[in-house]
Amino acid sequence: MEKITRQDIDNFLDCKTIAVAGASRNEKSFSASVSAHLRSKNYKVFSINPNFIENNSERNEFKTTADLPSDINNLLVLTSPLQTTSVIQQAVEKGIQNIWIQQKSETPEALDLCRINNIQLVYKHCIFMFTQPEGIHRFHYGMKKIFGLIPH
Repeated sequence: MEKITRQDIDNFLDCKTIAVAGASRNEKSFSASVSAHLRSKNYKVFSINPNFIENNSERNEFKTTADLPSDINNLLVLTSPLQTTSVIQQAVEKGIQNIWIQQKSETPEALDLCRINNIQLVYKHCIFMFTQPEGIHRFHYGMKKIFGLIPH
């Protein structure tokens, strides 16, 4: 397993446009919380969910990664591990070069697909920890820092 550095994380977060695969309209879902948090930090968020009725560019909602506008280069994957490899394959075909696979969404196949295609990859980390965490996420960040689990 390659070591994820703080520079890897910062490189991903420096782009203020992020597509979120596994986005949900359920405001109580983890993915909706992540999307709302990113928007509050001035990120432009594009939501991806195959259950959307249609692609809606006015609301930045898309059914698949393949349907995204061509200038999107950062993808945050919040899907079930059963869906992650398929999402990564679509991202590779789309030419997306920067991918963050949220902890517990990764699979060995998805990670291998990223490596084979020279994707800039962050995984096994929660994006909340690195985007000015608030509430419980701030507490988690503090604990991870105490135990030396925050990348340098």
